[in-house]
Amino acid sequence: MNLPFDVPFVEFSRQRQCRIVEAVIFASDQVVTAEQLYAALGRGSQPEHFAALLADRIAEINRELEATDRPYRIVPIAGGWQFATLPEYGAVVATFLQRREQRRLSRAALEVLAIVAYKQPVTKSEIDAVRGVNSSEALATLLERGLIAIAGRGSGLGKPLLYATTEDFLRTFGLRSLEDLPKPREIDDLFRRRAEEFASEMEDLPAGGSRRLLELLEQLVARAPEKSQSSSEGENAASG
Repeated sequence: MNLPFDVPFVEFSRQRQCRIVEAVIFASDQVVTAEQLYAALGRGSQPEHFAALLADRIAEINRELEATDRPYRIVPIAGGWQFATLPEYGAVVATFLQRREQRRLSRAALEVLAIVAYKQPVTKSEIDAVRGVNSSEALATLLERGLIAIAGRGSGLGKPLLYATTEDFLRTFGLRSLEDLPKPREIDDLFRRRAEEFASEMEDLPAGGSRRLLELLEQLVARAPEKSQSSSEGENAASG
């Protein structure tokens, strides 16, 4: 498909051609191939001529990026081109992306994280009792992301592992200490609906939304025993 230009790409000025190529590659979240660029921009030119023109313009873009000390270049990858960060900035970018991924947790992981935060140190069996389901996978995820850690062993049968939150937990949710967690009295009148009805709105945590998230999860923890008790009564009635 041709892009909506009145003038063929090959007739634009060098600067305009560079800006178009740069914009297309920058906007793509995948490798952009020469064939794709030719299909979009190659009207009025032969493939061989366009390929040489494209290579020249990409080289010119990279010279400009180098001259202005930009931390990225257009690099050849898998038969096409893509923007990539220079190696010396790779560690910084990797750390940032890891932090960003930590803000995206499943509902199950958020439930477990809330239970650990409010009841720590806590065993897996205690977490399972609150949630009513097995929490092994969620615990593994939180351990892998460094939001919780093993804090010793309990004194009960088998000396089960104890879980607690970490410094990364505080940093991720913008808390100075565990004392900053909302108190039950702060949310008594705020949430009357079941947690599942509004948990979905917090699946993508917005910037500055950590307090509301923790309030939501504390409500879930508070309601869980009540729900578990109701379920048990129902089972007893069914058995009778």
